[in-house]
Formats: sequence, structure tokens, C-alpha cells
Amino acid sequence: MTNKDKGVPAPTETSDTEMPQQIPGDPIAMVTGSVGDDPCLSELAAFRNGAPDLKFAARKAKEFLDEAMRIRLASSDLEDAQRVAAGLMLVGLSFVAMVCIWPSDSLDEVDAKLALAEVGRVHGDDQEDDYAPMLEPDTARRIRVRRAAFNVGELMVPPRAAGPASTDRGLATWPMQGLDLTLLLPPRGGEPVFADQQAGAWAGLLSAPPDLDRLADRVERLLATADRLFLLAARPTENSAELRRAAEGAQIMAYLAAAQVALWPVERGSAGVKAKRRMAKAIDDRACRSDPLHMQAAVRNIFEEATWLAKLLGAERMAIKMPTWTEIV
Repeated sequence: MTNKDKGVPAPTETSDTEMPQQIPGDPIAMVTGSVGDDPCLSELAAFRNGAPDLKFAARKAKEFLDEAMRIRLASSDLEDAQRVAAGLMLVGLSFVAMVCIWPSDSLDEVDAKLALAEVGRVHGDDQEDDYAPMLEPDTARRIRVRRAAFNVGELMVPPRAAGPASTDRGLATWPMQGLDLTLLLPPRGGEPVFADQQAGAWAGLLSAPPDLDRLADRVERLLATADRLFLLAARPTENSAELRRAAEGAQIMAYLAAAQVALWPVERGSAGVKAKRRMAKAIDDRACRSDPLHMQAAVRNIFEEATWLAKLLGAERMAIKMPTWTEIV
């Protein structure tokens, strides 16, 4: 059996743990930046048809979030370690949002979602049978929302990882699932792997935030566009298929932009707080619509995760209050 069959990439000249050559910006902005605020049908349909590599995104999400934890725990001598960790966390959570929000078009997307969900479980999820249930209501709600965010749909059943044949070797690293992120990346914890060598760049990542008001406008406009296009696609027309794909593209882009607003930290009393509230209301209002549950849950989950990011920059200075959501799960 080959490495490909096992869900492990074939060895290359470049090590999987090699330090990234460039400091990434906001991954969501990179994916959506080519489409303007008033896109045409063909642009939206092309965006929908150009699915990102979610396996790559899942791997990067774990890579950056693990490194953020290493910086926080093992880099007490690193200048401005909390800000470096926040930059890493911002990029990692952006990749998480991308994995959650994009639909499960194939088993590749399913593998990515399930693999990332497996390595990022909330404490208390999947409790052993010999423990009495003792979850706090807030924790239980968070677990439900997170499960919904990573849900791949009942009909998308991925094949189990093949077990080793009698003549197979490499049993010490045999994957337990189709995509096993623990085999592709360094173990969690320990010393920083790459960020300490570019600490200034990572710390400076938060110095150029996007215009959250413009992003909130974009969310509202794209949601309205998606609603209109879904209605038009329901009519028997020659381009109904293109209308449907464009509607899906607008919807995905709206939720990705909403995740950006949710993620970027803002100071208390700033204009960014109003933008976050406005965007949260726009997403909460979708609870009564037929928007995919995993997209709605993904933004709510990112809001929750973003509070930890903001606390790295100063809980007394940053806005960390969670929105009040309409229950969806």
C-alpha cells in the first residue's frame, strides 16, 4: 500500500515541518479578494466552482493554532509573545472558518472537515461512558454549535481508513482516519517550530486590520444577492443552473466575510464594535432562513474562538462580549 492510499502525502524534498517562507495574511481575504463588492453572475459562479483545497486549509489551521499555543506556553522570553500568538491564532482560525463554511462537495472536503474537527474538540465532547454527565449549559451549547459547524451532512459518508494488509509496513504511523493531521504535523506542545524566528512579522500581522464596516456592508449585500438569485434560480430559465451556482457563491462569500468580521479583534468602544454587532445581527437573522446550518454555526463558533484571541491582546482593553444568538441547535 502506498502513502497516498494511507492518506499520507508522498515524501518530498521539502520537509512537512519546514518553516513557512512567507508570513501569510488573512487567508479569507486571499480567497475572496478577487471578487469585488458588486459581483456579476459569472464571477460568483466561478468563485463557487473554484473550491479551495480544504485539506491544505485544515493542515494549516492546525499548524498555526498549535504554534500559537507553543508561543504562549514556551516563549516567556520572546518579546511580545502574546501578540505573536494572536497573529498565529488569527490565521489559524481563518483557515478553520474556511474549512467549516465551504460545502461538502466531495469526500476530500469531508475528510478535511472531519480531520480538523477531530483534533480540535471542546473539552467534554465525546465523554467516556463511565462518567456521569456533568456539562455546564454553556459548554454543552458550545459543543453543539461546534459539531454543527463541522457537520458534513448525513449523506456524505467518507470511507474508513483502510487497515493494514498482512504484508504492509509502517504500522507505527498507520492513519486512524482518511486524513490524519497528527501524522502530517509536529506533536503539539514543546518549543516553537517556526514563529519565534519571525516574531516581528507575526506580531505585526494585526497592525493592518480590514475595514470592518465595509465587510459588514459586504455581508449584507451578498446575503441579499444570494436570496434574490436563489428565487430567480427556482424559475424555469435557460441559465437556472448558473443562477444557482452564483447564489451559492454569494452565500459562501457572505459567510466568509462574516467570519472575518467575527475574527478580527477590536477595542472596546471603537467603531469595530458596532460593525461586529451589525454583522452578528445579520447572521442571527438568518436563523429563520434556509441557509445551511453548518455556515450559520461556523460564524457563531468563530465568534466564540475569537474571544480567546482578543484576550491575548488584553481582556481589559479589547471587546470580548459574545452576541446573544437565537438558538439553532
